[in-house]
Amino acid sequence: AHCRRPPWPPAAMVKKLTTASAGFLLNATLDDVTEGRASYTQTGRRKRNREKAEQRTQEIELQAEKAPRLQAKWLEDERKKTQLPRPGREASEGGAPGEGGIGVGIEDFEGGDGTLGKKKARRMAVLAAKKSREAGKKGNAEKRAHAVAAEALKGKAKKTAMTPAAAELLKRCRRDPAGEQRLLALVAERVSGNPEKELEIFDVFFELHNHGSDATTKNLALLSAVAVFKDLVPGYRIREQTEAEKNQVRSKVVLTMEKHEMTLLQTYRRLLPAIEAAMKRDGPTFANALSALVKAGPDFNYRQRLIHTAVRYANSGDAGVRRAVSEGLQDMVEADQRLEASKELVLAVGHIAQTTAAGKGGAGGMHIELLQVFLRLQVGRAESAALQEDTGAMKDADDETLKGLAESSITQGSAHLQKAEAELLYEVFCVYLRVMRQRHFHGRELIACVLVGLARWGQQVNLELLLEILQELRHAVRDAITQSDELVALQGLNCALVLLSGPSQALITDATWLETALTQAFALALPSLYSTHSESAEWPPARCYDLAGGTSLSYSKKELAATLEAESVPFLVLRCLDNAMRCPHGFGKASDGVLATLLEALFLLAASADSFVGMALLREASTLLKKNRRLHTLLDPEGGLFGLGGITDRAVSIAWQLQPLACSLAPSPARIGRGLADVIRGRRALLGDIFSARDAKSWLESEFPQHLVALLEAPKPGSQKVQPTRGAASFCDSPEELRRRIGDCGGF
Repeated sequence: AHCRRPPWPPAAMVKKLTTASAGFLLNATLDDVTEGRASYTQTGRRKRNREKAEQRTQEIELQAEKAPRLQAKWLEDERKKTQLPRPGREASEGGAPGEGGIGVGIEDFEGGDGTLGKKKARRMAVLAAKKSREAGKKGNAEKRAHAVAAEALKGKAKKTAMTPAAAELLKRCRRDPAGEQRLLALVAERVSGNPEKELEIFDVFFELHNHGSDATTKNLALLSAVAVFKDLVPGYRIREQTEAEKNQVRSKVVLTMEKHEMTLLQTYRRLLPAIEAAMKRDGPTFANALSALVKAGPDFNYRQRLIHTAVRYANSGDAGVRRAVSEGLQDMVEADQRLEASKELVLAVGHIAQTTAAGKGGAGGMHIELLQVFLRLQVGRAESAALQEDTGAMKDADDETLKGLAESSITQGSAHLQKAEAELLYEVFCVYLRVMRQRHFHGRELIACVLVGLARWGQQVNLELLLEILQELRHAVRDAITQSDELVALQGLNCALVLLSGPSQALITDATWLETALTQAFALALPSLYSTHSESAEWPPARCYDLAGGTSLSYSKKELAATLEAESVPFLVLRCLDNAMRCPHGFGKASDGVLATLLEALFLLAASADSFVGMALLREASTLLKKNRRLHTLLDPEGGLFGLGGITDRAVSIAWQLQPLACSLAPSPARIGRGLADVIRGRRALLGDIFSARDAKSWLESEFPQHLVALLEAPKPGSQKVQPTRGAASFCDSPEELRRRIGDCGGF
């Protein structure tokens, strides 16, 4: 019944123990005594493991030869193998070190033959459970830290215990207004002088703001806190450390810096809600403080909350608050290097525009201060960065090297800035088009500011959107002319002419309305030609001029150019004229009859406007007339016929507009009115011989300085009567002479 087999091992097996250099091996030789069985060699376990390892190595090398690894792929594999464990993952999920797990799998402790003893398996299970519990504790600690940061961001900061140093100072202080204000000055001086050591006494500001003796002391405490803290804000975000990072060994210098940064962050968590609550109570008092905080901390923590708060108060009903906060936002935008704060600003303004369009923005709606900030956006930094980049030295560098250099650089690369500018302009045009399509909800100043922005950046959109913008401009200009609104009409015409002068010259679109609309808009502009800064709320405009020491006058060329672009109808007339001559859809290829009508309107404006503004208009009109010699017949009193009205044609002449200029009491207009016709006709005569300014723009920019220069010749109040430097007028020197010249006027 039993299977008959030869005994194993057979008797013919001879055991030979040999000693080799690699160790002891047991060689067994089996003679072929039954069924033709071949010889069999039994090797040891160590040798089998070594052979398997060599085989795996050969397979890996063969795979590498078939698919060679790139540097980026190799670095990615190394990162996966050495990355830190992620909290919340169990060992049973295959916690291999290369997969980011925290547990240790059983296969990591198996032998080469895949065997694992019972005791070892129990030890590995206990170790995996222990590591899982530690990871759970770390994950819970990180969640608690995140919850604390989120609570500080959402609501008011929780009251914390006062530091012993601050409590000691308050204990020794005399609790009356004078004593508390002296303490505020002392604390501000100490914190500003040595912030690393004295920042712990910053709690004095919060305590006196909440429990000061009077309202003045409470306000001064918060204002002093902002004035001190704005000089301590770093230009980067402070990241809170995880529990794993806190357990790492660090040097004393690093620990001191981390402690100072966390103290700054905790102080800011209390300061930001305090300034928000103060703005709700008394906005005019704390508007400048909020503005200073916006300029200092656009790159610090809680940037989104700070910018949204500033945008909300830049659209408030108080003009003083709007002006102070909007100036802070303008400075923030101009200093923004990465365009991240600018994007947050545009998104906040877009939200206000959306709520206003939906009828939820209140009775005030949007104010012009919000969109004036858009005009300060630093669009164009990508081109400047591309010019400054040295691409020759790093031309052959790999991606990882370029990435490391970009991370270590304090400036952004041109590719990053170009992407940020594209996203920024997309949001800006969303706001502009929303305002244009619902312009009946907004005032004329807001629409004019939108048109200025469209003229500046409108050429960077695609052709489909450009055609849509041109249609909106046509409707806006038509409505403005109907309502006799010269500002919106001229801004819309200037925007259309600029858009049609760029790459969109090849567009086939109906632009015949530009010629008629421009002539009508010039006729409407006469009431606003009384001053260069006709639409400015102040004269001179804010932030343009500075009287240093009461004797030296300096001006900001950038601020003055921005003011003239948005708040000057005379300057807008000159820009429309210049762009109309360049635009092929406008007056670039216009006939002599159309140009004659335009020149007639310009000379009429120059004769009827303020004498200072009229000189600039006269200079531009004379330059245009001198270039077109076929229109010199306009200088004749009889004028010229240009086929303007068919059978009912009329003569066009500008000689009669020069007559009142020649009779002007001011010397400059009188000199120009008498000699302008000869200069225009003469081939060798120059307009600079009779015009004192180099061009019309520089003449308009010098309005305020020339008014100040005129005060130098005026006598001081209360001084003795100044003798005239010139002789008295030879006419009308007595009442009898005046009666004789004007005749009998009844009751005179």
